[in-house]
Amino acid sequence: MNPAVLIVGAFVVMEGVSYAAHRWVMHGFAIAWHRSHHAPARAVFERNDLFPLCFSSVGVLLFALGSMGVDVLWWVGLGVTAYGACYLFVHEVYIHHRLPVRMPHLAYFEWLREAHRAHHVSGAEPYGMLLPLVRGELREGRSIRDPLERAVLRSWGRAARRAR
Repeated sequence: MNPAVLIVGAFVVMEGVSYAAHRWVMHGFAIAWHRSHHAPARAVFERNDLFPLCFSSVGVLLFALGSMGVDVLWWVGLGVTAYGACYLFVHEVYIHHRLPVRMPHLAYFEWLREAHRAHHVSGAEPYGMLLPLVRGELREGRSIRDPLERAVLRSWGRAARRAR
């Protein structure tokens, strides 16, 4: 099979895996670790940081099996690892500012930040990270129906003002 298809396919599938892990593992039987992520930070590392260590073992296993002759799994491992790297960037660097990197404000990333904020407020949807789709109201009544549209309209408005 084409390696590019395997890499992209694994990357896309990982959003569903990420959703399921967040919804039914982190907010399920492993809430004891994840609860630290929803609480104010007390230290550089939190119990929730154990999840990436566990999840990265899947990528290591895929690379190991791929290196032992199951070539397809090596490419799948690359897609899984690429998703993990994007997740790390979006969640830890852009949303939570856990690394001191200055980032531009981009509409897509602002949508992700708004959706993640909504999750932290409610503890409910959205559970996805790179495509956090949800429609509804937060408990305090603030709408989260269209964070992408609001962010895109703001950025388009700025671009239109600059063009004048």
